Amino acid sequence: MSKLDELEWRFRNINEIEAFLLAIFSISTFGIGKLIYSIIKGCPLYYSLLAVLFTLIAATIAVVPHEFAHRQVARKYGCFSRFTLSFSGFLATSIINLFGLAIVFFSGYTLISCNFFRTNKKLDGITATAGPATNLVISAIFYILASLFLPSLAGILFFYIAMFNSAVAFFNLLPFWVLDGMKIMRWNVKIWAAMIAASLVLMYLTGVL
Repeated sequence: MSKLDELEWRFRNINEIEAFLLAIFSISTFGIGKLIYSIIKGCPLYYSLLAVLFTLIAATIAVVPHEFAHRQVARKYGCFSRFTLSFSGFLATSIINLFGLAIVFFSGYTLISCNFFRTNKKLDGITATAGPATNLVISAIFYILASLFLPSLAGILFFYIAMFNSAVAFFNLLPFWVLDGMKIMRWNVKIWAAMIAASLVLMYLTGVL
């Protein structure tokens, strides 16, 4: 077994809480990158640290409900499911977000194991829909709250949460590879189109686009 294979095996087999914490860290490196950039530019440390804290909170609210939605819907249909981490995905996500290239999430996925899922596009699609749908609802709610509370610190935090959730929803709705978008499109292209359109609107409103 190569060192990479060993790391992949170790990451896949850590407990769910640790997997979630590492996944949250990998997306919150976006804020760490911004902190380093701010320090280099001479921005006040207080505001830079606040941005990292807000990013960490926003990343948590973007990742955990998304994966829990997948997990619980799959369990509702009698499947085994748990959040699983990928070492290569964790590394790629951390680096891409650290350099501020985009807000992406490759770190992990909800492992679903049941006999009928691969042949049942509807159940596969419904389970896939649960994650980004949760992000879209959270993004919309917190965008409205941000509009009400800006320019206070609470309003800025709410805006961060809306922004991260819109980006995570859009990324997961892309129709390729093992992302949710491919499964949703195979099941119901109209639902997929409506969801990705909603994510684009929310990304525009929150300044991601």
